Amino acid sequence: MSRKLARTNTGVLTTAAAERQAREDGQGFNRRGPVVVEIDVGRIVTNPDQPRRHFDEADMEALKSSIAQHGLAQPVGVQQLGDGRFQLVFGERRFRAVRALGHPTIYAITVTGASDELALIENVVRADLSPFEEGDAYARLMERHGYRQEDVGRIVGKDRVDISRALLISRLPQRIRDEYPSHRPARYRLVEIARLKGEGEQLRGWDALVMEMSRRSADEDAPAPAAAKPRSNAVPTGSALPKPLAKAVFGARQTVASVREQGLALADIDRETLRAIRDDIDAILNAGPNAGKGRGGE
Repeated sequence: MSRKLARTNTGVLTTAAAERQAREDGQGFNRRGPVVVEIDVGRIVTNPDQPRRHFDEADMEALKSSIAQHGLAQPVGVQQLGDGRFQLVFGERRFRAVRALGHPTIYAITVTGASDELALIENVVRADLSPFEEGDAYARLMERHGYRQEDVGRIVGKDRVDISRALLISRLPQRIRDEYPSHRPARYRLVEIARLKGEGEQLRGWDALVMEMSRRSADEDAPAPAAAKPRSNAVPTGSALPKPLAKAVFGARQTVASVREQGLALADIDRETLRAIRDDIDAILNAGPNAGKGRGGE
């Protein structure tokens, strides 16, 4: 059931009793379907399977302000516990905001099914989880129910590759988890780091990424240089190499220096390429000062 709810417009929402009567009268409600009810906040207990672990204070304040001004725009999801209480399945941010505002009741949809799966689906569909929260939730489903990655993918409507990448991220070192909210790099960058071998390599890759993001942010914030003149010739005076070749050589030098300064993590193919370049350079330098004469050199 999808309805726009607002505390200030109670006509949009029928009471639980009226809705039950409507179902019995055959007015289009599924007897076993979800039911919208108004529940005392004190009768709701939070969900231990809630995939969200981090609640941003600024976001929570904005949500509280919105609910205080406009009412609850979307009900939370609950399951009956059989003792007069309800367990929250999804919508914990909304529930916390309503409780913090001191509202005595909250509108909720009663749902059935595995609470951990329902909570995960609602959050993933709303793109509401961090990469770590999402990966952790997938891992818990697999451990608790014996699911395979394909099974989890069917539950949340994602490809097995997406599930595999999320699980990779969930295995990153704790320091990266702790520092992630301060930087929030793209998910694919986390996957790249997660594929590095060993915690040490992963932490070095993370530090390099943070440095790269900080440098980029500083460059974006810095004022543009006044009347910067383009360099007409990047080749130092006195080079004996043909001009196009000299430009390539000195450009490569600047590139290698940049890689060294940034301390970027290297893959095996990167190391092999750099070693091959080093061997070629050694061969050129060891050939002697007369090497290349008579073969078209300037």
